[in-house]
Amino acid sequence: MSTNEQPEVTISTIPVTYNDDERSESDSESFVSMSSASSNSGIDESAIQDDTEEKEEQMKLLKLQKEQQEMRKKIISVQRDQTLSESEKAKKIQEIMTFTYKTKKHINTHLDKKVDLNSPLTEEDKAPTYNDEENKILGCKHYQRAVKFQASCCGKWFTCRFCHDAVSDHEVDRKKTTKMMCMYCNTVQPAGQNCVNCERCLAKYYCDKCKLWDNEPKKSIYHCDDCGICRIGKGLGEDYFHCKKCNACLAISLKGNHKCIERNLESNCPICGEYMFTSTSIVIFMPCGHCIHYKCHQEYIQTNYHCPTCFKSLANMNEYFRRIDTMLQQHKMPPEYENWTSYILCNDCEKRSYAKYHFLYHKCAYCSSYNTKVLKTYESSKSIPSITETIALSTNTDENEHTSENITEASTSNNNNNQQNTTTNEASTSSS
Repeated sequence: MSTNEQPEVTISTIPVTYNDDERSESDSESFVSMSSASSNSGIDESAIQDDTEEKEEQMKLLKLQKEQQEMRKKIISVQRDQTLSESEKAKKIQEIMTFTYKTKKHINTHLDKKVDLNSPLTEEDKAPTYNDEENKILGCKHYQRAVKFQASCCGKWFTCRFCHDAVSDHEVDRKKTTKMMCMYCNTVQPAGQNCVNCERCLAKYYCDKCKLWDNEPKKSIYHCDDCGICRIGKGLGEDYFHCKKCNACLAISLKGNHKCIERNLESNCPICGEYMFTSTSIVIFMPCGHCIHYKCHQEYIQTNYHCPTCFKSLANMNEYFRRIDTMLQQHKMPPEYENWTSYILCNDCEKRSYAKYHFLYHKCAYCSSYNTKVLKTYESSKSIPSITETIALSTNTDENEHTSENITEASTSNNNNNQQNTTTNEASTSSS
């Protein structure tokens, strides 16, 4: 499975600006008088322009500072209001802090409704873009393609949706795309795979539902109606199948052989926080059934061995646990802790048991795993609840091995370690 080059994350910032009618009359008069003085006295006009621009920047900064002060006053007022509960205060503060964002979003939405989609092409629009400029392969750094599409939200022309989102304060709706431009002959036409003018094929793969063009020769892409997007792979029934419960396309080798978690992919990566259902990065399922970006997983396992979501072991840790056994035999706890006991929960077999107290390691009495969590520690002077009948006692070493049934149960859960790729890396939900 090939991996798309990742789009750069770009945060657009909108500077605070004045409208023409927001300037005071005194500001306008001073500007006029400065212009008159420069023409009459022979003062360098470029210097006057620089001073004017500097003054405007100072005015913008002052306005921003004033807005921040007003916001601060409102927040302090809410915090001091004794009639409001903590939840009500939090809600009001959130409304105050998001007011500017919501206002700009409303303005942008209003402006989007008046976009002229029939405006003539500019020279910049007609200029071709390249995936590989040295070899003259048309496209952008995200895709190979010979088309530009017109964003329905702003009417501008881009090579792909990532290029649009990187320089805009809004995201493009790929499914609303209706027009494309052939980069060979600059003909504007309805979205399609071939140019109606020069009749050249603009992309090896084209999806009319997702408005996705991709001309990379070695990449296989298919559209999944259940997912509602295009994914990388040969197709459903060939190398992938769609699991209705997980609501995801999985490697066909996992059919009937994976742990279903409802709407599993409709969540954020536990490491980087990116929404995984439409992610263009490769996503894998861990043995416990939870999913994670492959790249994030590779970095994470350098320092951790348990799932960041449910804390189950990510691999067969028997050898590692045996080394802990050996270490604990060689390094005893201080005498004052000799009779202390911890009540623990095993993350692997999900059973509770007792273990000899240790600063770091507590061994599960059922499956011999050290992937445990301390629930409570009992001092030596206090009696421990009945443990002889229902609760096992671990000595935190390999001297007290358990029944073969218990060990087999733990090994079975740990040995299911083959991580299978899923096509959760979206071939592209691009409207490009």
